[in-house]
Amino acid sequence: MKTAAQAAAAWQASAGTAAANWTAGINNYNGDWAGSTVNAYNNWVSGLANAQAQGLWQRGIQAAGTGGWKSASQAKAGNYSTGFQAGANEYTQAIGKVMNALANIVPNLPPRGTFEQNKVRATTLMDALHAQKGQLSAAG
Repeated sequence: MKTAAQAAAAWQASAGTAAANWTAGINNYNGDWAGSTVNAYNNWVSGLANAQAQGLWQRGIQAAGTGGWKSASQAKAGNYSTGFQAGANEYTQAIGKVMNALANIVPNLPPRGTFEQNKVRATTLMDALHAQKGQLSAAG
C-alpha cells in the first residue's frame, strides 16, 4: 500500500494526463452546453439557497477560516500567469476596440480646466464609453 506522500506524489504527477483527458472530454462533447447550462440555472439557485438555509455554506466558510482562505488563495497565485496567457488573445481583441474607441472619443472631449470642467470631461468620457456597452469586448 502507498503512503500518503506516495499517493499525493502520484496524484500530482497525473496532472498532464488529467489535462489531456479534460481536453478530450470537452472536444468529444456533442451536446448543447450553453442551453444545458442556462436550463440548469434554477437548479443552481435552488442548490445554493438550500446550502445556505441548511447552514452548509456558512459552516464551510467557518471551517476554512481566514487563515485557511489566505493559505489556499495564496497557493493559487500562479494561476494568474496561466489565466493571463489563456486570455491573451481575447484581451488583445478587446483592448484594441477600447483603444480605438478612446482614439475617437478623447479628441472630442471638453477641455481640461477647473474641477467642474474636469468633472464634465470625465462624465462625457464615461457616457461615450457607456454608449458602446457590449461592443468593446472580444466577442462584441
